[in-house]
Amino acid sequence: MRTTPASLEGHRVRGEAALFVAGQVRYAPLKSLWFTAMALGAIVGGAMTFSWAAFALFIVSTATVLLFGHSLGSHRKLIHGSFACPAWLDYLLVYLGVQVGLSGPLGLLRQHELRDYAQRLPDCHDYLRHGSGFWRDAWWQLHCTLDLADPPPIHIEDRILANRFYRFLERTWMAQQLPWAAVFYAWGGWGYVFWGVCARVTAGVFGHWLIGYFAHNHGQMHATVQGAAVQGRNIRLASLLTMGECWHNNHHAYPGSARLGLFPGEWDPGWWALMLLRRCGLAWNIRTAGQLPPRPELVPVDPEVLPTSSLMMGRAPMPPNALADVLPLFTRLVFGRDRKRQETCLRWPASLAPHSLLRVLCGPRIELVLDRCAPRMRLQHGGRELLGLPALMAAIGQRHAVLGLATLFMLPLMLAIEKLRSTLNG
Repeated sequence: MRTTPASLEGHRVRGEAALFVAGQVRYAPLKSLWFTAMALGAIVGGAMTFSWAAFALFIVSTATVLLFGHSLGSHRKLIHGSFACPAWLDYLLVYLGVQVGLSGPLGLLRQHELRDYAQRLPDCHDYLRHGSGFWRDAWWQLHCTLDLADPPPIHIEDRILANRFYRFLERTWMAQQLPWAAVFYAWGGWGYVFWGVCARVTAGVFGHWLIGYFAHNHGQMHATVQGAAVQGRNIRLASLLTMGECWHNNHHAYPGSARLGLFPGEWDPGWWALMLLRRCGLAWNIRTAGQLPPRPELVPVDPEVLPTSSLMMGRAPMPPNALADVLPLFTRLVFGRDRKRQETCLRWPASLAPHSLLRVLCGPRIELVLDRCAPRMRLQHGGRELLGLPALMAAIGQRHAVLGLATLFMLPLMLAIEKLRSTLNG
């Protein structure tokens, strides 16, 4: 009789569910001192040496390591292997992941795999599921470690475990902040050190815990994993801050997918960056949700959304990107004599704009239809249609000749934006 779901076959962790329940949370002095020192440096040192230049350094450096290091390097590449890239780029991305300040690459891999396996079982320790309440979980995750009574084996591939560069980073991951501290000090003094190192590490470590807590306790769900001890949640407002890592319900549903934002309106900067790398020939063998094996334990919360979403399968419809393709229908709709005699329907995803705003912009003549599965706006008129921003421009321009001329001049820009969006979404 199977005690674990079939999707856990081949997982790096092995063990029965009982192994992940019994354990004791213990204070971890080095982990606690690391976070406390960085937090004090960020709060006290950062306040005493604040400048807008130092703050800009904090923003740029934090965004860089979170996007290319944590999201792409540590999570999507090292842990899940959801895409391939040159060895030098792999090492660079993993190195940037170490700069987040969570741990070394091998330690982070072990922590992730243990937690991932435990959460897919019927029960696990509260430490592994973020299930002990907000303040206690903060103390546990930022200052403590879990000692399981009977730790299960974690099998890491030799190509990772024996990699000299990974092992070097594992031994020196805290010291890897020192070269950058020296560079920042030479560049801008202690203010750059406090903001470029201490504040960056504090934001990375604290933010990782904070998103992890909410992503397992509060938020939107597209699907549930039957029999799992904990469900992932989507934290919509954090998409840009987390580089797409906040779409945790999507990730629980399709752990091996390189794309985390699967539905319309779910911004995923990590995916956008990966598509740019692919366009440059630096990423290939990219896995998406539609390429993963089916999971019988995956049950959609809304049956009308999950199975039919083209984005869930990694296939987003591409809007027209040539002016010659769009201009005839656009001018016919906005300036044509029959524009008032034929019904015009605008379908839009709920996440893009509220109904009241679209009604004000488009006027009473256009029929508005909510389509939660639509990845773009879709304007249908006389048996033909426009997609994306040109559809919205045409819907607005049909109200008055002046608006029509204004939207016509904006059409090339809207098409360029749609082409860029399509490129980033793959």
